[in-house]
Amino acid sequence: MDEAPFVERRFELDGGELLVCFYLPAKAPGGEFQCRWSIAWPEREVRGYACGEDGVQALMLAMRVVRSELVDSDPYKAGRLTLWDQADLDLPPTWGAGPLYDVPPNGGVPLGPA
Repeated sequence: MDEAPFVERRFELDGGELLVCFYLPAKAPGGEFQCRWSIAWPEREVRGYACGEDGVQALMLAMRVVRSELVDSDPYKAGRLTLWDQADLDLPPTWGAGPLYDVPPNGGVPLGPA
């Protein structure tokens, strides 16, 4: 992506950083708004986008997708992916389902080397 991110967040991963970027929501040819995102894993970059009725909804849905990508990852499940030394990644959870914030996997205790 050549464009500069609209916002970004740096997570801790194995003593380094995991950069997540969100790009400025834009109106697509079909009339919906799209918000592109990227996750810079050490071994690969994952990209995607989310659509919404307006830019705010597109950004919120992009954050929701990224949150799912992160919490479903092996590093997060092993306790190796954190934000400010906490398991809660401070991204919007799924709307209308579950608690407002994430419960640390395994009580926040790392499972050991991956």
